[in-house]
Amino acid sequence: MEASQLLRQVRRVVALAGYNYKVWFRRHRRQLFLRWRDGDIADQMADYRRSIEARDWSAALPKALALGSIAKSRREVHLLDELSKALMRMGAYGPAAELKIARRHIVEGRVDGEWLGQDISGQVLLVDLMETEKQGLATAIHHASSVGRALTRAARLIVLVEHRLVPLFQRTFPTADVRAVGPGTKAAYGEAQLFAGVQHLTAVFETDETTIREHFVPLKPDPARVAELRARYRKDGRPLVGVAWGSSNPGKDLPPLTAWRGLISRPDLRFVSLQYGRIEPDLKILTDGDPARILHDVLVDQLVDMDLFAAQVAAMDAVVTISNTGAHLAGALGIPSVFILGDGFKRSWPVEGDCTPYYPSAVLVSKRERPWAEVMEDAQNHMGSLISAI
Repeated sequence: MEASQLLRQVRRVVALAGYNYKVWFRRHRRQLFLRWRDGDIADQMADYRRSIEARDWSAALPKALALGSIAKSRREVHLLDELSKALMRMGAYGPAAELKIARRHIVEGRVDGEWLGQDISGQVLLVDLMETEKQGLATAIHHASSVGRALTRAARLIVLVEHRLVPLFQRTFPTADVRAVGPGTKAAYGEAQLFAGVQHLTAVFETDETTIREHFVPLKPDPARVAELRARYRKDGRPLVGVAWGSSNPGKDLPPLTAWRGLISRPDLRFVSLQYGRIEPDLKILTDGDPARILHDVLVDQLVDMDLFAAQVAAMDAVVTISNTGAHLAGALGIPSVFILGDGFKRSWPVEGDCTPYYPSAVLVSKRERPWAEVMEDAQNHMGSLISAI
């Protein structure tokens, strides 16, 4: 193993250990304060978390539902946040949305003009998909299909997104007024009679798996850009497979770069990097010294031009990626995809099964405490099935 590769792995282990310690410390500090305030609910939370750690979802779900009701009645903001996210991951979308709305009302109070599903025909609705910095691109993409449903309920719809998503959302929802979050946000709110955030869309439109899947609306990339990129990448006729492997988030459990070598070794496929950042050192490791095996288009930078990146993703025949913004984008575009997921419960994907209703074209390959080599072999088999179906 090269010294640089070893150093990279050491840094990754240290960063992950530091992140896990921070999470552990924060959780136990909150548990201590909770026990001081209410020993009974603290005991129930400890029991619930043991079920989570044991990955006993059949036991964890009813405990989370019961605790959610208690947390709501006792106005426990941190518990409402934790339990709403947990319920989303366990597929209880409706109850999760209720807890999110309850938390919002405790923190911010009830605000005039908040839309909770009432009749708004003849009125202007504003949908804010980036109320906080934490929501970011992935959150907006994740809930994009609900924008289409909101369009059918209001006379006029204003949608606020991060500026890089404006072209993609405007193209997908041409009758909506899509704007960038920023200096004009206050004025946009002033034009609307009602507003809705992500929590409201979830509560109104995303209450169960069947409903979410049936109302999926793929995002629409720039067709000219897609055609240009596809023609440039696929000169030799091989199917295109986009890959992304790294993250700046130290809390993600990721396969080592060497574990990707088997997947990208197929000579009948053309692999294209969908990875952001400076990737040249990674390419040498991924390809075992033959970086030309993965096409790296330096003209595409998702951190600058998300619409061009969306076209690049849409040009692929299939995508294999870890959990990142690119995964959400591939799923929202309807591209056949394989998402490689670690075991952390903080992830935004379902804890059971190999699919998510938000992205019907995606297959989820979860680690489930297996060696990464086995996980990557599983991902490779799914990729092969997707390619065979083209």
